Amino acid sequence: MESIWWYIFDIMGTLAFAVSGVLVAVSKRMDLFGIFVLAASTAIGGGIIRDLMLGHTPPIALQSSLYFFLIIAAMLGTTAMIRYFDANIRSKVMHHSAYIYLAGDTIGLASFTITGTLSGLYFNPDMWVLIIMLGVITAVGGGVIRDVLAGKVPSVLVHDIYATAALLGSVTLYVLVIFDWPVDVAALISFFTTVSSRVVAIKAKLDMPHVKRKRRGQWL
Repeated sequence: MESIWWYIFDIMGTLAFAVSGVLVAVSKRMDLFGIFVLAASTAIGGGIIRDLMLGHTPPIALQSSLYFFLIIAAMLGTTAMIRYFDANIRSKVMHHSAYIYLAGDTIGLASFTITGTLSGLYFNPDMWVLIIMLGVITAVGGGVIRDVLAGKVPSVLVHDIYATAALLGSVTLYVLVIFDWPVDVAALISFFTTVSSRVVAIKAKLDMPHVKRKRRGQWL
């Protein structure tokens, strides 16, 4: 990838998703190795899936030590804040940990929506379905792996406007680039589209529709 914006959002997404992975691991009382595994799988899992879909091996995240150090930095910084800071600061951090998790998860979602979509536009500019799919999978793939390793049903499958937010961001970026908008402007608009749709969904408590049984004992 040639675009500097791809690298900017890739680093942002890696750090943000690593923090969210650390917070989930801590909430599950995992040891340091478990914390690292969840941080790494969240941070680079979606990107690895993206690269494998594009036929790029080894995946970008495994070609450079940068991602390893970003994950370690996020892991050490977050765990140090939780464990070693002043008790008052620590209590405030833990009290707001859900908000920190949602912030990191949302920033990571928006950032990786952009990197996945830009990858598709760069390597397969005529395949719009693949381009948008890469945007969504890059954004949600790491979170799915994180939730599975943490023993949870992935949230993207049961509630939250999560993948839908990534879909909106990916479509926005694709359409703007196709109509010759500058990539930096299109990427920023896509980022804020994804973030705002996710925030609005959380604030308004919007979920995707569920199929409910009519009566006990019936499947439909």
